[in-house]
Amino acid sequence: MVVVAAVAAVVVAAAAPVFANLDGILAARRAAAAVGSSRSSYRSENDKSDQIMEFPQRTIAQIIDSEREMVLTAPQRYGMYYDTAFDCAMLFTQFLKSIDPDRWVFGSFLSLAKKHHTLALFSTVRLHKVQALMNLRQTLEAGACAAFAIANPDHAHFVDTDEYGILDPVPAGKRYRWLDQNYPASSTAINEIKKQINTSTAHANLISTHSTFRTDYEAGWFTAPFFDIEDEHYVKTDLWMIANAALTLLHFLYEVNEGRNVIKFVDNFWPLIQPLDQRSGALRAEMMATDRVKRALEKDAARKAGATQGG
Repeated sequence: MVVVAAVAAVVVAAAAPVFANLDGILAARRAAAAVGSSRSSYRSENDKSDQIMEFPQRTIAQIIDSEREMVLTAPQRYGMYYDTAFDCAMLFTQFLKSIDPDRWVFGSFLSLAKKHHTLALFSTVRLHKVQALMNLRQTLEAGACAAFAIANPDHAHFVDTDEYGILDPVPAGKRYRWLDQNYPASSTAINEIKKQINTSTAHANLISTHSTFRTDYEAGWFTAPFFDIEDEHYVKTDLWMIANAALTLLHFLYEVNEGRNVIKFVDNFWPLIQPLDQRSGALRAEMMATDRVKRALEKDAARKAGATQGG
């Protein structure tokens, strides 16, 4: 029985279609092809086998060069979506004039939030969606901790030391509850962005693989590129989310600091952030008016209606 099963397995395997690795087979053709598009290849709306990747990615050196090119050309590729996200990232880096010495915990978390926000921005235009949104989740969590630390500077809220002198992080539950109770609107806004990330990207899932794998059954090939298969709509949506996260956190920090004044914002903070708020709102309205978003909202509404009727 064991032998029969083994033979059957071999027969089934032999009968199954064999998919050639397109990344290897088409290497020479890609290298020789002239690239006329300013976009990366394998756009999700056009998965033709003869489409050529613009950003080389077969060696470490090519990947490094391509990622540099992706960042430098992002303003041309994504226009106002990138410009707004970049300007928000710059303000998130430069909004602070000074902090009181006893707010060093706030400064520590702000440093973490700023770093991961910039990484989220660059990862997005380098076509690494999962990496980008995982970085953005770090930004949101660190930003929420920074907001809490403005009013609650004692490091004991964040870390414990056991009898052996080993540091352990304190669970965030109490901090989040305090933020929910005292700043419900801002806390909810942060949680909504985190919820979107947690439900779609925080854990490995088949939907995420759509960005890094393609097959053509008739032609008999598959490809698993290092860079995401570019979908301009999704990239722009993520850029808007990154901009919105920075603006939401900046307003949150300003709100918690009001009446305490333990951190000092730059003198022109409001003249800087208000135009960014307006630009972000205009981009959101533009996205909401697209056919893709309208179809998605219609499907989501139908699903919720079905769940309500079923319940």
